[in-house]
Amino acid sequence: MLNEIIENSNISKIASCYKRSPLQVNKIHECDSEIIKLNEDIYLAVTTDSISEEIDTGLYDDPWLIGWMAVTANLSDIAAVGAKPVGLVISQIISDNTNEVFIKRLSDGISDACEEYDTYILGGDLNSGNQLIITGTATGIIEKGNILTRKGINKGETIYISGKAGLGNAYALNKFSSTPGLTINYKPKARIKEGILLREYASACMDTSDGVISTIDQLSRINNTGFEINDYEHLLDPEALKASEYYNFPSWLFLAGQHGEFELIFSIPKEKTGEFLEKAGEINWYPLELGIATVEKSITLPLYNKTAKLDTCYIRNLLNSVNGDKSLYIEKLLQLDLQLR
Repeated sequence: MLNEIIENSNISKIASCYKRSPLQVNKIHECDSEIIKLNEDIYLAVTTDSISEEIDTGLYDDPWLIGWMAVTANLSDIAAVGAKPVGLVISQIISDNTNEVFIKRLSDGISDACEEYDTYILGGDLNSGNQLIITGTATGIIEKGNILTRKGINKGETIYISGKAGLGNAYALNKFSSTPGLTINYKPKARIKEGILLREYASACMDTSDGVISTIDQLSRINNTGFEINDYEHLLDPEALKASEYYNFPSWLFLAGQHGEFELIFSIPKEKTGEFLEKAGEINWYPLELGIATVEKSITLPLYNKTAKLDTCYIRNLLNSVNGDKSLYIEKLLQLDLQLR
């Protein structure tokens, strides 16, 4: 079922061209970061992510935010496997006519993010080109203990999210709206310390870089299970609720869009729940209950006084099917909402 999703299919085709390392623990699609066994006690987590389309479409136009996201997007993948960051290397393609103020703001965003996560830029590469592209590669260390991947969820387990959801899509809607009028404070943070704790308790984990419903759908496909989402209103970020009211936009769609907030979605076995919540409280972290893993392989959400079965395949493939047309994408999401009413 994984390859019903266009992105998954493309990844599978490309990955099939390459020889896989015998030291690699995870299979394709099973991890936010690739996990490499160094010895019996230490594993290397490595991931790479580019800020390119976000710049090209105007979603990220503040150079500080571009720099912040180049670090945060990568470290969120490191967090999702419970690794401790070692550092990043950064590749920057910058046009020759970029002014020094822009470059300074970009560098400040990168530096501030490293300060936030207590990590470092270890090196990188600098080139000139027609379009600004920032690519980060992050590494982390996993010492002994469990290996945390996207696979391992059992039916009946409780599904949690590390924090409020919908902020990323609220920010994107405001950016791409024909009448932008809100100030959305979008500064997501990678859940490093939370991920390290989760490695002791969670059976599976994935970050919400592509939004909540896309994340749940991927976990469903990997684990051959379904998910019953609880009442979702309490999960929504106040900024998302504000945007919902301002744009008269259905609030649940802030879970459906594909620009995320970099929270973690994870499952906790029942016998570990009490101890996990106690340990989370000790680091001032209070994850939110999202739902439950089910035998039936469907994803349901309480909508309009009924339980709606979501066509998550349609939702995930929608942006590709409209060739990235943001206005048409929003229009199709609204049409989907009308069908569910």
